[in-house]
Amino acid sequence: MTEVTYNQFRGLHKGIPQKEISDLWKKYKDGGYKLPSTEEPVVEEPVVEEPVVEEPVVEEPVVEAPKSKKKKELSPLEKCNEYERYRRELLRFSFKYNEEETQKVLDRMSQLARETLPDGYTCEPTDSWKIWFGPTRECLLINTTRQMAFKVDRDWWKTHYQTTIYVDRELLNDPSHIETEKMRYARRKQYIPRTPVVGLECKLPRSYKDIKIRGGQAGDR
Repeated sequence: MTEVTYNQFRGLHKGIPQKEISDLWKKYKDGGYKLPSTEEPVVEEPVVEEPVVEEPVVEEPVVEAPKSKKKKELSPLEKCNEYERYRRELLRFSFKYNEEETQKVLDRMSQLARETLPDGYTCEPTDSWKIWFGPTRECLLINTTRQMAFKVDRDWWKTHYQTTIYVDRELLNDPSHIETEKMRYARRKQYIPRTPVVGLECKLPRSYKDIKIRGGQAGDR
């Protein structure tokens, strides 16, 4: 260390009595005293290891994939309504459907017809039929041989069986009569609230040729 002044010397000996500082100064000037180091000793702080705290393992709850809801089973009435909706759609807006789409609709209608037809019902060309016309569009078509009634309307009847002769027609002024008869068949589970499938569930003759064939078959079965 280079030579220091007295004031600097005193600064290096803070905390020592003045008399001792004076004595040390004299020795320093005579070369008999070595100045203390001005570098502060490096005090190493002990390394304190922090305790390792293990975080608790939290198991995440197992989330099950939502179960797909089972498609609600349609009631017989709902199936009949769906059948009629498709029938009217094809009748009025067939131009909207291509061949593939039309076939899909027809397949669905066939399925609905099978699912809503009571067990054991069959139809023959020689079965007897009766239709009740009321003051509204709604009519009641009855296979009197098989005792099975179908819900039809005037438009459906006009389209398919307007010219047939093998059916009894009855005109009613009071619509409640049709409703009463319909409920009577429904209580016996002999009523289907949709139009019958032509040629399968209703085999009334539709053309003059069919009428002639029916006349030839009458009484044969």
